[in-house]
Amino acid sequence: MKDMYTMDSRMVVQRMIKGFSLCSIFATIIQKYPADSQSILYFILITVALLVNDFTRGKFQNQSKALWYVSFIVSNILAGFLLFKVYCIGTQIYIIILLVEIIVSTRKIPMYVLCLHSAIFTASLIADHNTVKDILSPYLVILAIVYLFRNVLIEKTRTQELNQELQIANTTLQEYSGKIQELTISKERNRIAQELHDSLGHYLIALNMNLEYANTVMDMEPGKAKLTINKSQELSKECIVKLRKTVVLLGEEGSSKELRQSLHEIFDNFLETNKIHFELNMDEEIEYVDSDIKNCIYKTVQESITNGIKHGEATYFSIKIHKFSDQISLLIHNNGADCTEIIKSKGIQGIENRIVALGGKVNFYSGGSTGFSVEANIPKIALDFEFNK
Repeated sequence: MKDMYTMDSRMVVQRMIKGFSLCSIFATIIQKYPADSQSILYFILITVALLVNDFTRGKFQNQSKALWYVSFIVSNILAGFLLFKVYCIGTQIYIIILLVEIIVSTRKIPMYVLCLHSAIFTASLIADHNTVKDILSPYLVILAIVYLFRNVLIEKTRTQELNQELQIANTTLQEYSGKIQELTISKERNRIAQELHDSLGHYLIALNMNLEYANTVMDMEPGKAKLTINKSQELSKECIVKLRKTVVLLGEEGSSKELRQSLHEIFDNFLETNKIHFELNMDEEIEYVDSDIKNCIYKTVQESITNGIKHGEATYFSIKIHKFSDQISLLIHNNGADCTEIIKSKGIQGIENRIVALGGKVNFYSGGSTGFSVEANIPKIALDFEFNK
């Protein structure tokens, strides 16, 4: 709106100046040829032709450059002729307006047209008995002023274009910021969902098994049933604590403890049932690797046990964790039911996502008749200190 207002203002000023120059030309024609009506009509027709040619030239500028240049050359010839025959302030202003048009209104100044304009202007004034010195100095001053004005307009246009680009970039940045925020929220939701699935799913499976065992031995061995119920209460409390930690996005489970201790806490959740047996073979150097790797191993073991009990009714788990020069090897095997087709549930996808995020690889496969295995390799990163015995 501001640019349109500025453009309209320029056109109004330009028309006012042209109107003043035309009034001056008409007045000079009548004053110079008071008794010669034929000459008056002749010069008025030339002036009107100049005016009509200028008016139509504006339409050619966006349609045909060739027609625009032809029209501009015709205007220079007519204006130069009037300057020679009807010398006045109006014809001088009009010739200067043409100079402004050729310099300001074109992206690249056509030098041959500018030279033609200068030649016509100079020839018209010399024919009117002016010296080259008297003509050249003012013309060069006017040319310099108009050229500087052109540069100012170019810089202003560039500034406006840069402002528009900046606004577009700002708008695009805001759109990207909104998308990033949406992706961040989505990622956090997935993280919380995965945490709920892995942690609470494990505790609920262990709790259910303990309660089933307590119900089975309640009449025959009430002492064991009582111990199992107490263990179930502990599991329910731990489940609530884990839920609170997940909701408020506290630190990952097991990252502040030793991995071996954290894994044995998982095993202890099934201790009272006397149904699930665990065998852990872990290199001590694993305790000194990066906490992200330890947390990934912990979550993988936890979810593998949960899946093995829930889907395969496994009663034995062999967990082997070894550290090599370039990677950590993890193998979890259970004696659960054979799996002919592995469908990647949310738990398995969670295992895969965590390991791949660390640059590792994981495979899931089932044995010939029974059993299911999770085999993963994770490259070592950060905080990998040499273990000293």
